[in-house]
Amino acid sequence: MIEQDDVIIHYWQDIVDQALLAKASDIHIEPENGVSHVRLRVDGCLSHLSSSPAHWHDRLSSRIKILARLDISEKRLPQDGQMLLSSSQSAQINNIDCRVSTLPTLHGEKIVLRVLSKQEGDLDISKIGLDENQKQHLLQCLDQAQGMILVTGPTGSGKTQTLYSCLKYLMDGSRNITSIEDPVEIQLQGINQVPINEKAGLRFDVALRALMRQDPDVIMVGEIRDAVTAKIALQAAETGHLVLATLHANDAPSAIFRLKQLGCLHGDIANNVSCITAQRLVRIFCTACSGNSSKDLIAGCSICNGSGFHGRKAVHQVMRVSDQLRQLIESEAPLSAIQTQCHTEKISTLKESAQTLIASGLSSEDEIRRQFA
Repeated sequence: MIEQDDVIIHYWQDIVDQALLAKASDIHIEPENGVSHVRLRVDGCLSHLSSSPAHWHDRLSSRIKILARLDISEKRLPQDGQMLLSSSQSAQINNIDCRVSTLPTLHGEKIVLRVLSKQEGDLDISKIGLDENQKQHLLQCLDQAQGMILVTGPTGSGKTQTLYSCLKYLMDGSRNITSIEDPVEIQLQGINQVPINEKAGLRFDVALRALMRQDPDVIMVGEIRDAVTAKIALQAAETGHLVLATLHANDAPSAIFRLKQLGCLHGDIANNVSCITAQRLVRIFCTACSGNSSKDLIAGCSICNGSGFHGRKAVHQVMRVSDQLRQLIESEAPLSAIQTQCHTEKISTLKESAQTLIASGLSSEDEIRRQFA
């Protein structure tokens, strides 16, 4: 039994080593009839890593649950936890935060681990993919004492890094900065970070109400999910606070209508939202094999595993709410009118920003179509 446990321990460490080496954002461990598969999500795409016999799956699941402090006897209900990952091959890659999620399926528990690899040193507004014009618009809004700045995009589009980079920019010692997050993804010194605890009743709206009595200057809301949180966040922006938050919307203009769907008044949105940024992560060419005409060389590339891509670059749409846009929002103008005004003000769409990657030779038309089909 000890030998069998050693095999599982070594197998798990090998998975971790390969995932960290590949800079995977997620590790998927999936049971099927007679076999257990491991897949890695790298640069937004899932690929097969390894397979093992089905009887290994429960032992591997138990190993991960123990490390994540989950109940190894509970296999009928989903569980969520956190753990640290370290590479056995590089002393430089240690104590990487990781979220763990289990889900009962027909053939056993599927486990997904989200690797939270961003470190404080990566956070710099000049390095998140904004062009100079977009950066200046965002900085002008960050330099205001109050208002709401929204970051929108799908899961895995880099919103968290943008928000943390904004917080890092604001950390000058003169402000009381507090974040409310689910979970806290990067620990920042000098910021009060509040982790959401749904089981204990600490929801976003509860934490936000309590925070308003804490004399805050800057408030970061990890995600606006419901009407109550949206309204309290807008009230905070109206009463002299700078509020940063994420919201799920397709692009910057659509975020206005998402807030309306959550029951926010158009006047409150117009008067308090100062800037909305939208973003996507686009795969860029592998520098080791790009530019080579040999298909054999690309297929055999150890850096990108033959995909031709390695790494991703963020593309943005930054919509600073001008007086003209404010009037359109307040008058309940349709989405098309707001998009037209954005075009008039030369605010690039996400797809237009992505096209610059093709022009600079960093990505392909097929990749842009994949992102914006």
